[in-house]
Amino acid sequence: MSSRPDIDGRPHPGRLTRRTRLLISLLAVFVGIPLALFAWIGGVFLVEAWGLRLSSTQVLAGILAAITGVVVWPLALRRLRRELWSRHNPRPAPAPSPGEAAVRAVLVIFGAIGIMALSGPLDIVAAVASAGATVAIGPRENGLLLQLAATVVILVIAAPAFIVTQRALRRMPADDPRRPGTEERQCWHIAAATAWVVSLLVGYLLSLATLITM
Repeated sequence: MSSRPDIDGRPHPGRLTRRTRLLISLLAVFVGIPLALFAWIGGVFLVEAWGLRLSSTQVLAGILAAITGVVVWPLALRRLRRELWSRHNPRPAPAPSPGEAAVRAVLVIFGAIGIMALSGPLDIVAAVASAGATVAIGPRENGLLLQLAATVVILVIAAPAFIVTQRALRRMPADDPRRPGTEERQCWHIAAATAWVVSLLVGYLLSLATLITM
C-alpha cells in the first residue's frame, strides 16, 4: 500500500495510499473533535465535583495538551522517522534491539509528559506570550525568530545522539553489519528531536488560541 514507488519501481510496503491517509484525516476530524468536546465537558464536571480551582479554559487547554502529547507527538515521530529513513535508505529500516526499544518507549513517555507540562498550564503559555510580545518586531520577523528558536532547540536536543552515532559510523567500514542499526538509531533520534519541538509548538499554539478566544 503506497502512493510512492520504491527505487526499483515497486510500491513501498510501509506507506499508506493517499486515499487511506485522507480517510484517516477525515475520521480524526469527525471523531476526534466530538470526543475532545465530550472530554472537555466531562473534565469540567469532574473538576467541579472534586472541588479543584481550575477554570473551564484551563481544563480545555489541559485536554488539548494531553492530545498533543499522547497522540500528535508519537504520530509525528513515527511519520518523520519513516520520511528521514526513506530519503537516504531504499532498504527497510532494521528493527531496534529490545533494549533500544525500551529506551525509546521511555523517551516517548517523558516527551509526552514534557509537552503536557510546558504547553498545558495557561500561566506558562501567558508568560511565554508576554515574553514574545516584548521582542515582537513584525509578523514576518516573529515567524523567522520562532523558526530560528525551534531549529536551535532541535539541534541542542539531537546533538548528543548525533555526535555519538556519527563517531561510531566513521569507525565502521561500509560493509559492517552494525552500520544499518547505527544509521537507524541516528535517524530516530533526529526525528524524535524534530517531532518533539514541533509537537510542543502545536500544543503551545492550541493553548494560546484557547487563552485568547475564551
